[in-house]
Amino acid sequence: VVDLQLPLFPGDAHKCTQLVYNLMTNACKFTETGHVAMSARWLKDQDRLELDVSDTGRGISKEAQKRIFQPFEQEQNGDARSFQGVGLGLAVCSEIATLHNGQMCVRSDLGIGTTFTASFFCDGKLGLAEA
Repeated sequence: VVDLQLPLFPGDAHKCTQLVYNLMTNACKFTETGHVAMSARWLKDQDRLELDVSDTGRGISKEAQKRIFQPFEQEQNGDARSFQGVGLGLAVCSEIATLHNGQMCVRSDLGIGTTFTASFFCDGKLGLAEA
């Protein structure tokens, strides 16, 4: 779902594409049934542009949520994990958000799913994107 009244965002296109790619591929990797969705909204009164990637995957434990944005951290470490990766994707997302005057956050419930939100400062001074 994309709000048709989104502002132009003065970000690095390559890095922002990498952020979206990382979030979407993670959501797809951990969602065996259900869906993956992306939405965007402009919180004009807060000068914030937010991008959500949500899934109905297995969810992330509260303990893991505290560390998954750190480099080389994953929800499960060791030989028992069944997913590829070295634990850099979310750390890269966090760094990209920080470089764009933004932040990453996660909301998740085990067995229900996860939503990652990238939130950026955006005052709309560049105008609105054309639909």
